[in-house]
Amino acid sequence: MSVNPSSSSDALHSTAERARLIDAEFDIHAVLRAQSMRSHFQPIISIRGKKVIGLEALVRATNPKSGDAISPAHLFDAATRHKQSPQLDRLCRESALSGFATLATLDPELILFVNVDVASLSRSATESNTLIKLTEEHGIPAERVVIEIIESKINDASALQRFVTAHRMRGFLIALDDMGTGHSNLERIPSIKPDIIKLDRTLIQNIDREYHKQELFDFFIKMAQRIGVFVVVEGIETEAEALTCLERGADLVQGFYFARPQPPDSACLERGLSHASRLRSLLTDHLVRRFTKRKLMYKQYNDIAGRITAVVEMSNPADYQVVIENALMRFPSAECAYIIHESGRQITPIVFNPNCRHRKRTTIFGPSPAGGNQSAREYFMYLGTNQRRYVTEPYVSIATGNVCITISNRVSLSSGESYVVCVDINLAKEAFA
Repeated sequence: MSVNPSSSSDALHSTAERARLIDAEFDIHAVLRAQSMRSHFQPIISIRGKKVIGLEALVRATNPKSGDAISPAHLFDAATRHKQSPQLDRLCRESALSGFATLATLDPELILFVNVDVASLSRSATESNTLIKLTEEHGIPAERVVIEIIESKINDASALQRFVTAHRMRGFLIALDDMGTGHSNLERIPSIKPDIIKLDRTLIQNIDREYHKQELFDFFIKMAQRIGVFVVVEGIETEAEALTCLERGADLVQGFYFARPQPPDSACLERGLSHASRLRSLLTDHLVRRFTKRKLMYKQYNDIAGRITAVVEMSNPADYQVVIENALMRFPSAECAYIIHESGRQITPIVFNPNCRHRKRTTIFGPSPAGGNQSAREYFMYLGTNQRRYVTEPYVSIATGNVCITISNRVSLSSGESYVVCVDINLAKEAFA
């Protein structure tokens, strides 16, 4: 792969300029000496349980000279560049544990979620054991602490494995953070066997309107259920995002929609619960509206497929292709149609609606030709002798790249043979809104 020297130079200049601006904003050494940082806590709420089950500790730092707030991203950037990450990590853990100690007595089941800089794990055993010592000093049982491991920062796999094993033996819970981002490594799940995975904001943002995000979200939820892992959905900022996540199986939620990080006081447990209670009733109404909308929509789609099937049923086999094309033109949402013989052999090519936009046809993405064996397709297999119609779950069509469903209708001919007429329906965007 070639690298544009100009682009590389621009990137280096941009990085150097950013570092200069951050260092001009504050002195990381002065911040660490003054320990001018405190932990704020954001609630993690169980919607089904109607309670706060945990708090994530998030660092908030100020410039000791000016008193101005320091961006967490700038704080950790400066610490990394000036080789102060281990000291900053220790101070963050100390602040998190001391702050949580004041809240732990309010609810004996409350758990703390604390981030750990895994980049420091290979430096020394002392660094790795800091959290164990701090929990003992503050009298917090290890089973009430979740260690969040940020996926994008894992470098030394063997050191990480030793760290996880040692802390799990002590009773700590292990979470993989930032799942669903570009840095995610799914291979960490079988190697670490986390107790919790946290889905990142980048996956949740606009999930109510994006089909691909919904499918990826469903993947994580189903996987978690099968391997006995809890899922925390973080970064929820809107009611629509919250309802979509809950509808698709989420329970443990976190984000600005419920509550922003707060200093360690009882408000950490109180804020957000009103939103959670309200969501339970909203979810019921949302599901009823969604069910009604989907029912009407699928009734309309079944009617379209039925009408196309009826036209085919009254036609001569030699005219099927022309008949299908003429029928499709009457229904804009019908992308294509084709016919499969009872043996599983496709007897017509896939006939596209002339108004349908589809991918450029290539060896990979071309539609299946007449003569192909479709007997293994679900929309053919599920049509038993007693079933006349089958509707697939939504999927992205390989031929068109659009989200669609396939509706299959069995047609019996006077000759005793039967055909299956398949119609692909392009699902409108509002189907996922």
